Amino acid sequence: MRAAEGGGFLSAVERLPEDLVNKIAAGEVVERPASVVKELIENAIDAGARSIHIDIEGGGAGLVRVRDDGRGMSRTDAELALERHATSKLRKLEDLQAMATHGFRGEALPSIAAVSELVLRTREDGTVEGTEIAVSHGRRLHVRDAGHPRGTTVEMRDLFGAVPARRKFLRAASTEAGHVAEAVTLLALARPETGFYLKSGARRLLEAPPVDGLAPRLYQVFGPRLLEDVVPVEGGADWAVVRGFVSRPDRPRPSRPSLRLYVNRRPVRDRALAKAVSEAYRGSGGGERGFEAFLFVEAPPHLVDVNVHPAKTEVRFADARTVWAAVERAVREALSEGVRELPRVEVGRDAEDGSVAERAAAATRSFFEHGSALSGTAPASGWGRRPEAPDRVAEVSASPAPAGAPPIVLGQHRLTYIVASDGDELVLVDQHTAHERVRFERLLERAGRHAVQSQGLVTPLVLELPPELRPVLDAQAETLGELGFDVEAFGGGSIRLRALPAVLGHKDPGPALEGILRDLAQRGEAEWAVAGTRDRLAATLACHSAVRAGQPLNVESMSAIVRDLLQTAHPTLCPHGRPTVVRIPRAEVSRWFGRTGWRRQ
Repeated sequence: MRAAEGGGFLSAVERLPEDLVNKIAAGEVVERPASVVKELIENAIDAGARSIHIDIEGGGAGLVRVRDDGRGMSRTDAELALERHATSKLRKLEDLQAMATHGFRGEALPSIAAVSELVLRTREDGTVEGTEIAVSHGRRLHVRDAGHPRGTTVEMRDLFGAVPARRKFLRAASTEAGHVAEAVTLLALARPETGFYLKSGARRLLEAPPVDGLAPRLYQVFGPRLLEDVVPVEGGADWAVVRGFVSRPDRPRPSRPSLRLYVNRRPVRDRALAKAVSEAYRGSGGGERGFEAFLFVEAPPHLVDVNVHPAKTEVRFADARTVWAAVERAVREALSEGVRELPRVEVGRDAEDGSVAERAAAATRSFFEHGSALSGTAPASGWGRRPEAPDRVAEVSASPAPAGAPPIVLGQHRLTYIVASDGDELVLVDQHTAHERVRFERLLERAGRHAVQSQGLVTPLVLELPPELRPVLDAQAETLGELGFDVEAFGGGSIRLRALPAVLGHKDPGPALEGILRDLAQRGEAEWAVAGTRDRLAATLACHSAVRAGQPLNVESMSAIVRDLLQTAHPTLCPHGRPTVVRIPRAEVSRWFGRTGWRRQ
């Protein structure tokens, strides 16, 4: 083919050499050493391996060796396996609709052999001798008998050695080794019944013998701390089933989302489903911080197209919306249930002398009302003020009290935090965010039943709204009505307010409405931990009606807040994603006073 002027080419068409075709095709499958490891492990899994050993050197660019104890191959099958589009997993187009294996294209081994020096050793069960085949950058060197246990070993060296333009794009050995470790981790999580063993040089990066489920596999790979910070997921929608684990929204979470996603046990990437997980966190009050998620989606094979990406890292669903809804719902429900488990609220009872909680509450009430029994004087600072009960703080709960007594309220710190004890640990409750959570969920529950309580004004109030808030009012008019406001335009920039939610109590109606509209207008997207117009308006209304930091409360009001908080669906976070409650472990308090180990008095 002759070059033309201007850098173009003459119109002659020629067939590319097979060696060049293979190297071009290999670029779609083999991106880096981790791609090689992934493809070889998937072949081992498809061969029924129960134990897979992976060794790498130089981040995998120098050496990748994958040894399995699967079925192995005959000499004929081994030779065919190194030819393009030769596979034992696919016979006709219809087979793609029920694909249960990882591989099916017949491209992995020939692609790897085209850009490296490869040696394949294998022996199938029932034969005495195995087979060894050597290939150097696409050129077959030899095929001969070799001793080998049942199974297959693939050894790859000098990746991209004959394609220097590709090799220069590889990163440092430590970086490539990290990518290899992640590739092995992904597949190890999908197959807990299979043992995975990864070594980089003399260092063992992963040792995960076969186990009987995902939880023990997570323990093997990430250690016990991860299991303490995640909750199980079990749910779905229609034909899509979702299982796995996600990080609790009330525990430390990574700055960026991390989703390890599997569809029919195949690790894949899917932006839409990652967004579904993010929406579940927002809907459960977890905000938009990062998360750690391990999710397995099971769907009928004929509703999943696996033939989308050369590296098989993407799939396409016949009905993507169903899968999106299944993931979002399952994760949201798991977060709701998991967060509820955090506070330990049960307190032991004295069988002969009444409730410990009742006696402690009486003593606490006496302390607040009459001062310290030891000194005969009122406590110092804010504890010396007799607090007033704010309007409508201790609303009657609609649901029955939970089993066991709530934490015993001990006092109020800096007129902001409720100090309590669950009988074993100290509990600190932010009175504003806690009351905000209670009010928020109660508003949503009543709005769902169209039973939000309003209080009418004796004389309708005519207000002049600032220009920047008028569009907000127009956009939120319907939702404001659902939550108890009766407001309408009254000519020009004026509005007429006839009623407002009863939850606002005795607040000045005009400033209350304006403050709520201003919050909606000024709060950015990232500052919300809830999704949807009604939820955000309910969160704003709850915030404006909740008790404030710096507001003195009596014991009854504090006890009501704590009791009602523990009956909510998400007791540990306010609608804006801020914490409502923290616990101080007994061991930590003992450490402060030297009451641990040999120092205990």
